[in-house]
Amino acid sequence: MHILVVEDDVMVQQVCQGMLRLLDHSSTGVSNAIDAVERLTATPQEFDLVILDNGLPGLSGMELFAILREWNISIPVILISGMRPQINSIESGEEPWHFQFLAKPFTIADLQSAIERSQSQA
Repeated sequence: MHILVVEDDVMVQQVCQGMLRLLDHSSTGVSNAIDAVERLTATPQEFDLVILDNGLPGLSGMELFAILREWNISIPVILISGMRPQINSIESGEEPWHFQFLAKPFTIADLQSAIERSQSQA
């Protein structure tokens, strides 16, 4: 599985990508929402999953998730954050747009479980 990791904290991004390698997944890291949108729109079939930090500078992870939804980019998402985001506006949509939430800090077992749950919803 090839996973896009969208995380502005370089250390967290590297740790997450290291965990993904240990779980036998390949990954690409970007540090902001603009780069994520460019990657996802340029080659939409390249990624099987997005791990998305909610605390990105500029657009938040939830705002980026809403953009993906608006543009009908259908890809499983794991939202990571130190705080649980408000999700009412996303959940109230007409179509089911699911994501997994993973609280920071998380373990490799937590990440593996979130990946498995995201794939069962896809």
